[in-house]
Amino acid sequence: MQPMTKMLVLAAALVSTSAAFAYTNTTVNIPFNFETHGKIYPAGKYDVKLDPNQNVITLSSRTDTKTSLMWTASPADFGPQMPLLSLKFDNNDDGSHELQRIRLGSRTTPVLDARERHAAQREVSITGGR
Repeated sequence: MQPMTKMLVLAAALVSTSAAFAYTNTTVNIPFNFETHGKIYPAGKYDVKLDPNQNVITLSSRTDTKTSLMWTASPADFGPQMPLLSLKFDNNDDGSHELQRIRLGSRTTPVLDARERHAAQREVSITGGR
């Protein structure tokens, strides 16, 4: 096989949505500061990765390489018309955004802001990939 052909085959395998070639990482630009578990994280580019066993989703800042968050991952619905990545945030009345859930391909985190709410929250979603 020619080197160029090998590269094209590899590229095709990496973008396949079949179970055999599940997506394992992507990058997202979060355009606002956000909070999770009482800590505030800055707006910017973040890498979202799935570990080789597909049991852990990691969110890592590209600008502050010391900032990395990890959560257990469980199966999630994923179809051909769905974006590769989905981040959901609660949009609070004070203008802050609290990370609620991350879905990468067919894996998702549990609800991340599970504390009790007294009022309904508006949701903000960021999707991407493909």
